[in-house]
Amino acid sequence: MEGSIVKLPEIIALKKKYKAYLYLDEAHSIGAIGPTGRGVVEYWGCDPNDVDIMMGTFTKSFGACGGYIAANHDIINHIRKESHSAIYGIPMVPPVAQQAISTFHVLLGKDGTQDGKHWHTYM
Repeated sequence: MEGSIVKLPEIIALKKKYKAYLYLDEAHSIGAIGPTGRGVVEYWGCDPNDVDIMMGTFTKSFGACGGYIAANHDIINHIRKESHSAIYGIPMVPPVAQQAISTFHVLLGKDGTQDGKHWHTYM
């Protein structure tokens, strides 16, 4: 898949200038970009707190399904209350959740190996 990397520092500057919210889709960057594969924020050396909502998927780099949304407590609670998918959807099944967790452990070296240290550079 081809694409371009957002110039996140410039977008964050605009966000602050105009007091806007910033939603970052990390679906194709998490696990693949940045010195340790933590995505576009790490790639540019930005502060994750400058991004209001981060979204990503577990289907690409993590070999599972589903995804995540990361934000502050108030935003997450709002999404939980107002999102139809949160109300009518089904939760992630335990084996799929474990696949994502296990992949995180490998990437972070918590599995006792160094296999994940440079894993994202081979993608």
